[in-house]
Amino acid sequence: MADQISFLIIGNGIAGLTAAETLRKEAPQASIGVIASDAQTAYFRPALKDYLAGRVAEEKLWARPIRYYQSQRIHFLPERVVNIQTAQKVVQLQSGGQVKYDKLLLASGAQAAHLRCPGTDLAGVFTLRTIEDYQGVLERLPNARRVVVCGSGTLALETVETLRHRGIQITHLIRKRTLWSEVLDATASDLVIQEERRAGIDVQLETEIEEIVGSRGTVSAVKTNAGERIACDLVLIAIGIEPNVDYIRASGIACRRGILVDEYMRTNAPDVYAAGDAVETQVATTGRGRVIGQWYPAIQQARAAAYSMLDILDTSRSFHAETFYNATFLYGLPFASVGATNAKGYRQIVADPKPRSYRKVLLCDGIPVGMLALGDRKHTLAFKRAIDHQVNLETVASRLLQEDFDLAAYLDQQGVPPLLLGVQRVGEAGASGNIAVSDQRSVEGSMLDELSASKHTEALLVHVADPRTPLHIAETPLSRDQSLTVGRQPGVNLVINEGSISRQHALLTYRDGQYVIRDLESLNGTFLNERRLEAGREYPLAINDTLRFGNVVSFNFFLRPLDFNNLTSTPTKSSNPARSNPAGRELDENLLPAGAARPLPPAVINALKVTPALIVLPAGIKGARKQPPQVHLLQDVTPVTIGRDASNDITLNDMVVSRRHAQVFPAPDGFYIQDLGSSNGIVVNQARIQETCRLSHGDHITMGSTLIFFVDVQSGQEKTSKLQSLKVASPPAPARNGNGNGRANNPMFVQPPQTGTETRVQVPAMPSSGQTRSGKQPPKVITCPKCGVVNMPIARFCAGCSSVLSIS
Repeated sequence: MADQISFLIIGNGIAGLTAAETLRKEAPQASIGVIASDAQTAYFRPALKDYLAGRVAEEKLWARPIRYYQSQRIHFLPERVVNIQTAQKVVQLQSGGQVKYDKLLLASGAQAAHLRCPGTDLAGVFTLRTIEDYQGVLERLPNARRVVVCGSGTLALETVETLRHRGIQITHLIRKRTLWSEVLDATASDLVIQEERRAGIDVQLETEIEEIVGSRGTVSAVKTNAGERIACDLVLIAIGIEPNVDYIRASGIACRRGILVDEYMRTNAPDVYAAGDAVETQVATTGRGRVIGQWYPAIQQARAAAYSMLDILDTSRSFHAETFYNATFLYGLPFASVGATNAKGYRQIVADPKPRSYRKVLLCDGIPVGMLALGDRKHTLAFKRAIDHQVNLETVASRLLQEDFDLAAYLDQQGVPPLLLGVQRVGEAGASGNIAVSDQRSVEGSMLDELSASKHTEALLVHVADPRTPLHIAETPLSRDQSLTVGRQPGVNLVINEGSISRQHALLTYRDGQYVIRDLESLNGTFLNERRLEAGREYPLAINDTLRFGNVVSFNFFLRPLDFNNLTSTPTKSSNPARSNPAGRELDENLLPAGAARPLPPAVINALKVTPALIVLPAGIKGARKQPPQVHLLQDVTPVTIGRDASNDITLNDMVVSRRHAQVFPAPDGFYIQDLGSSNGIVVNQARIQETCRLSHGDHITMGSTLIFFVDVQSGQEKTSKLQSLKVASPPAPARNGNGNGRANNPMFVQPPQTGTETRVQVPAMPSSGQTRSGKQPPKVITCPKCGVVNMPIARFCAGCSSVLSIS
């Protein structure tokens, strides 16, 4: 490395890499240097969960080629920094050497926080952070029967979900009463924990590991502060991060938990800047410091620091890491947040309750300081826009979360500038990090057709299983707020690891009231209903369209209903205006459910209001678009089999479906679905199920190319003799030899039909952790007295109406 470097960067993660790239782009002739103890280039940390799931190969994790710095004329020195002499502008190295700089960027990142208890050095104990950690887990995973995951943040939750999808028994230990307490409040946390419990995960709150027990040098169990001993084969620790600031603090640079910076990303030392996981940001509304430790803010901070080092940072529209738009999935539930979401002392406005949905806004003297959305992310970007520009919403506060209120339109009327998603350089008009008002309106506007415009639907891609490839891709929800990239390169939204897929293959966007797809000049093409698309041109999508990426990977485009309670009729020419009902309480006309080609009779819709049912939308087969949806009303005592063979109760004309694919059967607490040894499996919501799975109202089931909705509007309410009161009766199930329709004597045991191939199925009982500290066994389920929805036994807030639940 040269004796004097114009721009010196310490750290080789995504922040250091982004800053180096930005500096080289803006200053082509400048001398740029990177010092890092790890010679490996940055890798896509968010893709590690996909690596653990087996969806992404290790070689796809690296963000840049091995000789990337050399190709960009960036000096790289694999050394460890031990001290910084800020007055002399000198960096001291562990080897005894030194490097002089004009301007310095600290992007030293963070390391995983370690559990401090006996036994952490045993084989099979991993603190998750690096590729090497995940490699070690994958080596031991084939022989693991039960895994204990310790942690309450997104990394722990993603790990739990990924391993559960692989069929492994999981115990999840959470130190506090809530998950991710920096962001989620008690209600939101409770909804996510209920999703975990529905998947059969043993979740234990207020529980910590006191000792890890081993046998012959390998972990065999953990002992908790509750006095319980949990046998396990692996212990995975994900309890947060600690910024690498020891040598920085010793150099006199201001630090608390992380490095302190101003809006220019400057430290208190002259010409020294900082970005990424090593930085501690100060939340303006609370004054508290926070180490964010997330991918997107690190990238934006690095760009801001680079622009600032070049004196070209536009601070008139500053990016604030503490108010960044954070969107992800929390155990299958769509999630988004902006700003302070779990802070006390603010006025809270909560949306009307819906099953598996929770939305709230925090106001300070009428000005929004935070917004949280779980299960329903619509309008979140509009709230970010209001937060960015500190718009006083007091006059519309009571309407903010109402279904008929369009916040984006209101902000347009008030002349509020565009929202801020990233940093800008001076003179950068229409920066890619910001969304113009007109573009934002298209992102959050209504769809052109009436189904898309329905507030009770959302769009998704459903993978069409193909026997020629071993791929099993979970369904992919589409967002009106963010585009979705498809490709083989880790870091895109939908990673498809198949040889004919280009690194960045296609882009799906919500624009001008509809979803559109654009081929990104892929090698093997993108096909819409078997017609190859012209690269760079946008094509609108219609319900049941088939998309093919490359040679063999296909998806169907669907709109699924979110709330069957509020589906309204579609007027026809013969409609009588005098009988119309804006509230949609009476369905006098035909209804066209989202994704269906033909409407359902109103009598069937009325039946759905009081009787559980399966609605089958045929797809992926010839003539499917002309077929009406099939509706199968479920009886409380009769199991239903599903498959390709005509002897099933529900026959699917889908060659990817097995002859006897699945069974839906009743239990005292609802309906369950189980796989009958099918070749291509079952996906419920976004998870491929490995064991018996309890169904909840609104669940969507994918078998082969077919999508099935489970409807149970009366879920959780006392089930009386509903079928006797219906105008439309369910056809009787075919007679089967040896089928006993009565339940077994054990109330938690269900006997499915005996065909010689199935075995008895145990309805998942609540894990022992469901017991209270006193040892008293809680009720099997908790029924909300306000809305009647059944909740898991650990629930403190109702999944239907968010009311506080009391356990007697």
